[in-house]
Amino acid sequence: MKKLEKEFSTETKSEEKKLQSAFKDVYKHEKSEAKASKSVEKAEKAVRKLEKLELETVNSLHAITRKHDIAVADLHNAQAGLHTQQQQLEKHKHDLSTARTHVDQVTKDKNDHDRERHDKLSQLHSSPPTQTGGPSAGT
Repeated sequence: MKKLEKEFSTETKSEEKKLQSAFKDVYKHEKSEAKASKSVEKAEKAVRKLEKLELETVNSLHAITRKHDIAVADLHNAQAGLHTQQQQLEKHKHDLSTARTHVDQVTKDKNDHDRERHDKLSQLHSSPPTQTGGPSAGT
């Protein structure tokens, strides 16, 4: 009987050790599971934060793209305006050149005519006056 009691006692101690070991094992797994759960929550939070950032970035990209499109359109309009103004400048330069050429021609013609008139007047003044029998003739 003592032998049986000793055997029961040994079995009881062995089972107690196994039970405590099983509890420790459960505790370790619970701790690991809690740690993993916190890691998942932290990762989910990071994903949500990055999704929000990505959405904000996309919205910013759209806004910047719109601004860029407007800037490109403004640039093209300004270039077209510049081209038109350059054409107008060339036309004005041509018109000015034509006007200057006309002034030069008119000036030359005037000078030629002035010279001709001066020559005629000089001839008239240098030639002897002809007497035609006017009221002052023979006085």
